[in-house]
This record gives sequence, C-alpha cells and structure tokens, in this order.
Amino acid sequence: MGGTERLTIEELARQAGVSVRTVRYYIAQGLLPGPGARGRAAAYDEEHLAKLRLIRRLADQHVPLAEQKARLADLSPSEVESLLRAEERRGAALERASQAPSPRAYISSLMRRAEFVAGAAAAGYGRARRQKEPSEPQQERKDSESWRRWELAPGLELHARADAAQLHAHLIERLLQTSRESSSRGSEQDAAFNSGGTTHDASIRSS
Repeated sequence: MGGTERLTIEELARQAGVSVRTVRYYIAQGLLPGPGARGRAAAYDEEHLAKLRLIRRLADQHVPLAEQKARLADLSPSEVESLLRAEERRGAALERASQAPSPRAYISSLMRRAEFVAGAAAAGYGRARRQKEPSEPQQERKDSESWRRWELAPGLELHARADAAQLHAHLIERLLQTSRESSSRGSEQDAAFNSGGTTHDASIRSS
C-alpha cells in the first residue's frame, strides 16, 4: 500500500461500507489509528482503509473487540494487506459454498422436472403395448408389478417399474451420472471451504 490517496472520514467510511460514527468508534477503541491532523486538515489514507476493511471482516465473524485489537497490534501495512486478502478469499469460498445447491436438492429438482415427462412416456408406452399385444395381459401385469430402485444420495432413492426402467434406461443413467457428479461437486466445495479456513488460521497465527 502506498498510502498516497488522501481520504476524508466520510470517504473512508463510504469505501469501507460503514458509518462515520463506526469509524470514530474504532478510533476511540484503539483499533484504527486516527488521522495525522485535526480539523479540516484531518485525512486518512489507503492503510486506514485496508485496516478498516479487515476490522469489518473480523467483526462479521463476531470476533470480540479485545481479540481484534490483539490480532491487529503492531501489524505492518503489508501484513494487514496480506491478512485482508486471505479473509476476502475465505469469504468468497464461503459465499460460493452457501449458494451452490446441495447434491440432494439438485437431484430432487431433476427428478421433479423429469417426473411429468417420464410419467407421460410410460403411459404412452403402456397404451401402445395394449394395442400391439392384446394377447399378453398377464405378462404386462407382471412387468408392472416388478420394481427396481437406485440410491441417488443418502436418504434419496429412485424407484421405477421394471417395464418403465427398461424403456427409460437412458434417463435413469443420466440421473445416476448427475448424482455422481453432484456428489463430486459437494466434495470440491467442502475442500474449498476447508482450504479457505486453513488459509485464514495460518494467516492469523503468522501475525
């Protein structure tokens, strides 16, 4: 940080996303250094802005003020910048993880979209069989009474009649493949979350 840009307290508060009152409170608590001068000459720089943003990140994590003050004490401008970047990466990873659908929700949405199409197709298939094979009603009833099931995710299963499963084998395979891919994405999101947390912890300890 070069510290060359001069900011009023209003500009500092606006760029950090806080109120002027909050800035003054952090200065009074010793978390944020005050300006180099008073009155109209009072001004803040990029170092104040970076430290204020870092304070807000810690506040969002509900870190007590006393602990924040201990963590930030004697940090150099470059260390503040490095810790701020680590916190921003961690926040971005948490945001992505919170917005991504869980494997179970994703599979459920696919099942709901496919339900009507599969049901209509199965009904059409049944009518076609009755028209083409009127001499085999007993076999058709046996097929309709036999069911198969697949586990898409823990607690989530796909059930289909044997005759419908044969007719829609390609659809079932797509659902199973989607389930595997969703589970894989969930593992990657967990890894991203853990990685972000590890970076944060390492950065705090190094300070």
